Amino acid sequence: MSADHRALNELKAIRLACQQRVKKNAWASAGAAVIPVPLFDVVVDVGLLMKLIPEINQAFGLEPEQIQAMPEETRLHVWKRRAERGSELIGIVVTRELIKRSVQGLGTRLVAKQVTKFIPLGGQIVAATIGYWVMRRMAMTHVDDCFEVACAARGIVRR
Repeated sequence: MSADHRALNELKAIRLACQQRVKKNAWASAGAAVIPVPLFDVVVDVGLLMKLIPEINQAFGLEPEQIQAMPEETRLHVWKRRAERGSELIGIVVTRELIKRSVQGLGTRLVAKQVTKFIPLGGQIVAATIGYWVMRRMAMTHVDDCFEVACAARGIVRR
């Protein structure tokens, strides 16, 4: 087995572990969406993402300190691939403001979640479903971005 193949398998294992972590957090987000307190679920989502995003970055070796320790050429590959993917959350210190900005891209769904949670029973189910979907989509996209950037950092060409 070649070194590239081993590295790719290692990154795939990291991606799978991160995806499992994302699913657990998405269920927590869905649970928070059921509680009929305005914006409680948004606060929970931001808190979950503040913890989850840096953990994913670290797992893939893409925290700011880890990137700074890379050779110059590798760092350039990382920043180039990050820019191509359009991810704001790789290789920087994650702040509440950055998370809020990222969540705002899914604004319509968040508004729908806030409104539906006040409709008895059925509305809470819809709010929980939207909460799960929004958290899962945002975090899974970040996992995929990190996977692609980590592949580029290791010189793995994917087709």
